[in-house]
Amino acid sequence: MQSDLLIADGGVYTSVITEIPCTGARPQRIKSFESETMSAYAKKRAELIQHCRRLRIANSKLKALRKEFDEDLAIAARLQRHLEPRPAVCGGVRVDTFSQPARTIGGDFGVVCAPNDQYLNLLVGDVSGHGISAALAANRIFSETSGHLQTGTQLGEILSRLNRFALQTFNSSSFFFTFAAARLDLSARRMVFAGAGHPPCMFIKLGTEPQLLEARSMILGALPNAVCHDPMIEVALDPGDRILLYTDGITEVFDERNEMLGIEGLRSFVRDASLLPFEEMLPAILERIAAWRKGPFADDVTLILAEVFE
Repeated sequence: MQSDLLIADGGVYTSVITEIPCTGARPQRIKSFESETMSAYAKKRAELIQHCRRLRIANSKLKALRKEFDEDLAIAARLQRHLEPRPAVCGGVRVDTFSQPARTIGGDFGVVCAPNDQYLNLLVGDVSGHGISAALAANRIFSETSGHLQTGTQLGEILSRLNRFALQTFNSSSFFFTFAAARLDLSARRMVFAGAGHPPCMFIKLGTEPQLLEARSMILGALPNAVCHDPMIEVALDPGDRILLYTDGITEVFDERNEMLGIEGLRSFVRDASLLPFEEMLPAILERIAAWRKGPFADDVTLILAEVFE
């Protein structure tokens, strides 16, 4: 005899006529899915629909938050531009600068300022870490430093004050920053340099190997006695002398053999580029580094180049 067999086809149940040998029994309907199975399927399908709806809502909220974050980050990047050093010409000295964060915002800062007709201050700093936290710390230290520079405080004393400020303000074993500053006395034609845990300043006289002025103090913000008792170095200035301050993002780059440029690698680029006119020197240094390194800068980069031209 014949019997109807229920078959599931994409969630729709159909009836199929099948031949069953006649044994004298009455025809029966064979069901492959009981009502409980159908109910469980419907419940699972409803749960899946609800889950997908919740995911769409959550994704929409995440997109809105991401848009808000990107807008805030763009505003922060515009505000942080005041931490970048600016080119200047002051009292027989001209200054060229370059600054580039590894991310949208970074932890480098620089200063080119002349509080009066006698002095020109050049300064770079580098806060540990990257991104938002480093940028906020750099902004705070920049403001504190600018105040001391405007009052004419000696560079060694500025290091001590900044160290105390960082210890009291941030109070974190993972936070520190490095610092390098040069104060040019425009009337006496001399320069005072002071550094703390920072790569050496390069003092360049035409036709000679750049002289390295090493930082005498340790990184700031980590130890109370980071600043040494005699933190300053003094050198005489002559027309044609050039001074280069920079952060370690420029030296800690690697080539295709995974070799780091380092201080001596940069020194060789500076020596070669120092033969060029002043306005061509900084671009030439950056071009040489770009040709040497593999990939983009992985760290924030800041450079200040100055020349005594009269």
